[in-house]
Amino acid sequence: MKCDIIKDLLPSHIEGLTSEASNKEIQEHLAGCEDCRTFYQEMTDEIKEEVPVTEVRELDYLKKVRKGYIRKAAITVGAVAVILLIFVSLFAVGFPVSSEDMELTHEIKDNYLKINFQLKNGHDLIRHSTEPEFIFGDNRQVIGIEQHYKFAWVFHNPFDDVGSSFSLGTVVPDPDTIDNSTNTIVIEFADKTVKFVNGKLVE
Repeated sequence: MKCDIIKDLLPSHIEGLTSEASNKEIQEHLAGCEDCRTFYQEMTDEIKEEVPVTEVRELDYLKKVRKGYIRKAAITVGAVAVILLIFVSLFAVGFPVSSEDMELTHEIKDNYLKINFQLKNGHDLIRHSTEPEFIFGDNRQVIGIEQHYKFAWVFHNPFDDVGSSFSLGTVVPDPDTIDNSTNTIVIEFADKTVKFVNGKLVE
């Protein structure tokens, strides 16, 4: 069998795709042809240079350094995330306010309800409110409006001094002209909920 044919068959022979008869012919040819035998050895990487031990040790060291760097980077990212979460909790989101920590006063003057909140634990007071919810009757006419407020305390932020007090007000229906309509303000504390219905406190 000619060298050109052998070299064409070698890739298939190395992958085990040639028949037994072809394998026999190839082996016999390689045994007597140094040029084809060298070509075969180069294809199968049988001619290998031994890697010096020092290079192996350097590669192992670099792998360890890389793993250590990745581990430290992951720990750093995790620590930063935890710190940011704590920061947001302490200065932005806050913690629920109990009714015992809040001084609440209210008054009605000229059909206008004013509610004053004063936080007693010495921290800053923030509020979360919802959009007014309209209440409809059977004939789809508005018969009331309801607003929810929820308070939270946060640590004092010198860059955003929100203070520890807050006031809100709303017009209440005239008792002489009330036509089954209600104006409701819902205050949600951590331990209970109170309501003002047409200016009257309902706990």
